[in-house]
Amino acid sequence: MDRPAFDDRVAGYAISQTHRDGPTLQPTVEFTTAHENNRVLDVSTGTGFTAHALLRTGAQVVATDISHGMLRHTLTSPSSGLTGALSDTHRLAFANNVFDAVSCRHAFHHYIDGPAAMHEMARVVRPGGRVVIADTIAPEDDTAARAMHEIEKIRDPSHVVNRPVADLLELFESAGLDPVQTKLAETELLFDPWCDRTDVDKKTRDGLWEKFTRDKATKLMFSVHESDQHRTFSWPNAIIAGVRAL
Repeated sequence: MDRPAFDDRVAGYAISQTHRDGPTLQPTVEFTTAHENNRVLDVSTGTGFTAHALLRTGAQVVATDISHGMLRHTLTSPSSGLTGALSDTHRLAFANNVFDAVSCRHAFHHYIDGPAAMHEMARVVRPGGRVVIADTIAPEDDTAARAMHEIEKIRDPSHVVNRPVADLLELFESAGLDPVQTKLAETELLFDPWCDRTDVDKKTRDGLWEKFTRDKATKLMFSVHESDQHRTFSWPNAIIAGVRAL
């Protein structure tokens, strides 16, 4: 993950409806089973929408991020009540078995080493505790998956990979986590605000839209629409909870 890139994106992410209250937020909170007296870690917290939602369960919430700017925003938000630490998910700055749950929402696709990050989350959660990942996923169709990856990488060079659900489930199992809940969701995105979050210039933006609309299959797969007011598309998402073996 590119820390300077995310330091520059605080303002855009702070107003993102996808991150504030998109269709993955409530399932992520529910899948952690967080409640009063639980200790929950929200990794790659960004502007903190997931961490604050978890805080409303009564749990003690620790938020981490690799970005100084993101973490500063999250911890200084009104009525925060969070604690936090600057920490890379690939090398979490916590002892073994110290959290009841770990959440990671809309960040896993940025990780350079997904297996290492998953093992770190499994390491810091207690036996019987939960790791919950919510993220965009690659379609099963190879052509659509390639198109998605190409679009993501042009729009955001810090993007690494969207994985199919089956690959994510394998990562859970390899880290000693038993996948117990999976929910699929579609996130509808406004194309231009999505580009704004990563400061995409007009020429690149026009090229991206052309990639979305160049063939009927891509348009159907990602529900691409254009009206006088908006250009929209949808990304597939999965929310997965895994329980660490006792």
